[in-house]
Amino acid sequence: MATSLIEAKSSDFEMTAAQQIAHRLIARLGETIVGKSAEIEAAIACVLSGGHLLLEDVPGVGKTLLAQSLATLTGGEFHRVQGTPDLLPSDVLGGVVPDQADGWRLRFREGPIFANVVLFDELNRTSPRTQSALLQAAEEQTVSIDGVDYPLPTPFTLLATQNPLGQAGTFPLAEGTVDRFALSLTLGRASTAAERAVLLGEAGREQLGDLCAVTDPISMLAARAAVRAIHRSPAVADYVIALLDATRSHQRIQLGASTRAGLSLIRLGQARALMSGRDYVTPADIQAFAVGALAHRVVLLPEGDLSAARDILRTMLADVPVPRP
Repeated sequence: MATSLIEAKSSDFEMTAAQQIAHRLIARLGETIVGKSAEIEAAIACVLSGGHLLLEDVPGVGKTLLAQSLATLTGGEFHRVQGTPDLLPSDVLGGVVPDQADGWRLRFREGPIFANVVLFDELNRTSPRTQSALLQAAEEQTVSIDGVDYPLPTPFTLLATQNPLGQAGTFPLAEGTVDRFALSLTLGRASTAAERAVLLGEAGREQLGDLCAVTDPISMLAARAAVRAIHRSPAVADYVIALLDATRSHQRIQLGASTRAGLSLIRLGQARALMSGRDYVTPADIQAFAVGALAHRVVLLPEGDLSAARDILRTMLADVPVPRP
């Protein structure tokens, strides 16, 4: 009995510490990204859940700024990759090169993917070949070069931005690529008040230089462990499965959401529960992220954009029965 009590107190402490980290991140991120509280909370939930974040919108609405701010606030090593059509997989992952100092022996040179937080700006300006280089890194936190596995730093978070498909110089992201992202967010245009704050230098990029880390990699690992410990009931799991099945049987959807999508949704729900001070997931936690976690993963028939997928998911969310306590 004494051991259980100690474990319970330790769990409560870790949960409280993780919740404090989340609240600090939300408060400081709001200094650069104003008027977007729901989007900020979703981004923080994604990072705490251990997932990767995809930001899609037109240029100039703050996608890169949000990712840079998140990277600064979470601490650890940060690298940025600028997506271009001629970017090669080795430019991202690294490769084997001769080392003059070691008698010209071959050694592995790490690419920019080797960091705690990696911002891949304009991911869909890179070729499908380069996009596919991220699959193993995003899923397994490992890079394989010439048959040798190289582990990435922990924790590892990939933040990617993309411009809407159809803009000049963009390539569509493959289904396997988008499925690696736990959440897709669209910031949208700023409100009049938020835009005024940016123009007056009270928010936006001018505040980025004043940001400093409010946590560190070790604390982030502990916070993610606290999120994974949040209870999810069989009823909540069945609710997520019902949502997945609804995407797979919808007449407008050619390819439904994967099991990986369901796992991402559960973990996002756990993060939201922790941020709300609860040690259990509710259907409302799942509903809060269902559209953002699933819409970018489905393939519409006939072909449609992310906005159309989100509309379908919102309708579907209203139709799927919610489990009762």
